[in-house]
Amino acid sequence: MRSKRCAEWDIDSPTGSRSRVLALHASVQVFSTSGTNGYLRGRVARSPSILQSRLFRPTALALFLIGAILALAGVKVVVSVILMVVAGVAWAIANRAIHSHRVDQAYALLARIGDGELGASLPDSNDDLTLRLQRGVARAQRGYAEALARAEIERDEYRMLLGAIQTGLLALDPQLRIGSANEVAERMLGIATVDYRGRLLAEVIRQPELLRFAEEALRSNAPLTREIKLSGGSVESIIVAADPLKDAWGTARGLLLAIDDTTKMRRLENVRADFAANVSHELRTPITNIKGYLETLLQIGTEDSEQVAHFLAVMHRNTERLSTLVEDILMLAFLDQPKAGSRLDFAQCDVLEVVQDAAEHLNVVAAAKEMTIEIKVDPTLSFVVNATLISQALVNLISNALKYSSAKTRVVISAEMESGQLTLRIADEGPGIDPLHIPRLFERFYRVDKARSRELGGTGLGLSIVKHIAMVHGGSVEVECPKAGGTVFSLRIPGGISTPEHKLNTI
Repeated sequence: MRSKRCAEWDIDSPTGSRSRVLALHASVQVFSTSGTNGYLRGRVARSPSILQSRLFRPTALALFLIGAILALAGVKVVVSVILMVVAGVAWAIANRAIHSHRVDQAYALLARIGDGELGASLPDSNDDLTLRLQRGVARAQRGYAEALARAEIERDEYRMLLGAIQTGLLALDPQLRIGSANEVAERMLGIATVDYRGRLLAEVIRQPELLRFAEEALRSNAPLTREIKLSGGSVESIIVAADPLKDAWGTARGLLLAIDDTTKMRRLENVRADFAANVSHELRTPITNIKGYLETLLQIGTEDSEQVAHFLAVMHRNTERLSTLVEDILMLAFLDQPKAGSRLDFAQCDVLEVVQDAAEHLNVVAAAKEMTIEIKVDPTLSFVVNATLISQALVNLISNALKYSSAKTRVVISAEMESGQLTLRIADEGPGIDPLHIPRLFERFYRVDKARSRELGGTGLGLSIVKHIAMVHGGSVEVECPKAGGTVFSLRIPGGISTPEHKLNTI
């Protein structure tokens, strides 16, 4: 016999019949052939089916009975013993074949379940052992399915929790390889489109200061916090808190970085600091002028009436400028409040009436420069606004147009409905604005020409006030400079209303 798992025997009996016994991969098969000399021969062959193994068990029993009958009938003892021994071996091999087949079936079933086929089962059988195995597998399947469902629920809850957290989380192993990160961290560090898992932090993130901090935190094995400046992205400043990751036995397994974006906070602090510095400077100038002229008057007396009148005129002009600046600051402070809009009274107003009211405040200024203010507004248009604030915004825009335009030109005010919004446009024929200044034009105290602005009495807050007035109405303000020249400011206010008639009113 040349194989432990498969063999074939040919057995010849004195009666002239030959029986061939085949056992392969724990299965047995019996064949009968003709022959005269009895002998046993073995060889390697392929495994038969389990059906053949099951058929061989009754055949083996029959061989055993035949051997016993032959022995009782006085046939050669050797042949009878051989038949009985072969029958016993065949019976054992058949049992082993069936058992092995059951094991193979169970293994295949578990493999299918492990691959995710939770509904897999054993073939139907009346065998008691198979039925018991089926019941056990079904119970295990139910437990596995319940555990998998719980794991999926916990995973979804974990993802929802990480998604709701506005802090970026980055997990690193002891070699500073990235294990995982939430979406906030991906966005802050610019790695959302990078396959970063399992890669070194230094390979993925080109931020030397952050890398040095992570290395220091890993060496110290203690919580650390630091503010770090980033470069090359929309996030400019972050606060990073590092905490060691430890297992159940307290062994350090890496590092967890909690990242908060402080860019907006730092920008607001810078704006606040700039605002305080600008306010101090703007207040200092008129106060210094008033103080200087008063001191001069105290020294020289009031005998020279013409000189006194000149000094008083200068002090009055500076007082007006100081008053305007304080009023603008107070206006901005009010509009800057989070719920400023809820403290205002809104009512439906005719657009034409609001525009005319704003223009009347500046008719004297326009006449002094021989300029005209043209109003092209449909008298049927109306909107729900705080009329006082909208009039203030229009006064600021028209005033700028008059100040920075040449004499004998015109300022045109128009209004129209666009996509459910009322758009008020103030167009002048001035020199226009360099595109370089447009992004910062609505910042507080920002001036395109600082010397000229102060000379004309501007505070540097007018356009910023316009922007905030538009915001409390849920609108916006834009500026463009056509190639033909001039500047066009567009004030967009939602909630405009138009009646069916459409008659253009021109003043």
